[in-house]
Amino acid sequence: MRNLRTVLAAAVAALATAVAAPAEAGTCSAANTYNFAFNSVAAQTLNYANSYTYTATTSGGASQNFTVSFATNGLSSSTVNPGSGNVQMPAIGGLITGVGTGNTLNVGGTFSSRTDTAFTLRTIKIVFTFATPIRDMTLKVHDIDYSSNQYRDWLMVQGANGASTYTPTLSAGGTTPTLVIGPNATYPSLTAGQALGTATNGNTNSNGGDVNVSFTQPVTSVTVSYGNYPYTTGENTTGQQAIGISTIAFCPMPNVTTTKTSAPLATTGTNRFGVPGSDIIYTITVTNSGASPVDAASIVLTDPLPSQATFYNGAFSPGTDPFLLTPNSSGVTLAAANVSYSSNGTTYGYTPTSGYDANVKAVKFQPQGTMAANSSFSIQYRVQIK
Repeated sequence: MRNLRTVLAAAVAALATAVAAPAEAGTCSAANTYNFAFNSVAAQTLNYANSYTYTATTSGGASQNFTVSFATNGLSSSTVNPGSGNVQMPAIGGLITGVGTGNTLNVGGTFSSRTDTAFTLRTIKIVFTFATPIRDMTLKVHDIDYSSNQYRDWLMVQGANGASTYTPTLSAGGTTPTLVIGPNATYPSLTAGQALGTATNGNTNSNGGDVNVSFTQPVTSVTVSYGNYPYTTGENTTGQQAIGISTIAFCPMPNVTTTKTSAPLATTGTNRFGVPGSDIIYTITVTNSGASPVDAASIVLTDPLPSQATFYNGAFSPGTDPFLLTPNSSGVTLAAANVSYSSNGTTYGYTPTSGYDANVKAVKFQPQGTMAANSSFSIQYRVQIK
């Protein structure tokens, strides 16, 4: 005789959950957003050969570390002289600042020749690395500009998560930009995720050279490449140049887990023991314990039925569908159109007959709406033990 415990064990082993990668930026609440400003660190000289660990925090006191490292190619000098003496790069200081930013992470120097943007030769790379994937990462770069016969600032930003690479959205931050964002018809070799200087910008307390960078995809590292763009024929001289990075912000990833339990429909009599011919209720509970929401309609639950169970295609309770959603504070919904059935366990499109239908081999639930951070919901349906 098959009993409830046997059916439950088979069912729990089969349950599968898929959550699509986040597709929308800016969904993390302000309270759960991690922020870091280089102005929070004491002014200091850094070294291109070293890496540094910093801590981003939320307003609620949560913290997450990240590292900053560098790689240089083709630098003939790593100092910049703003007129008051040489400043060794990289550094945290006030050589390059935006409006109201205070100190920034300053990188720069003089390249031996113009940057090969196709192969990113003669560049400075700043790499932000995170121990676990993050989402909705933003950073702000300052002072992308141009000086005749000296430099044309070139910026390229790329994110990565494992073997996948991502191109962020770049936008000019100032009202009178001293730069253009790629792609740009005037600068055909400038591509998405890149920017270059077109006019002179003030080194301090200016927003003309600001670039806002934002990712929608989860990343574990972000690489900012900086160089001297060879735009026009004969534009091959080089001189000192520098940029600043003031802030970064990011959201944690959702943390979705799924559990499945089983309980007899009957509370009295022999059917409460899960004997053949009795009905049981499956309860699938989805929990997001992360401080970031799950993107709309990205959760897919597929639940193959064990061979000992027959699906019940009738009202779960009077006037309802064959399933019951308990949304709690999650914000998700589930209509009949969001539930599909399989008669072979692989493809979905089967229409169950009324009552008990042994041809249903699996059920797929696709809840709609954005699942809130730190929330849960449950879905219940009914089967009969053979």
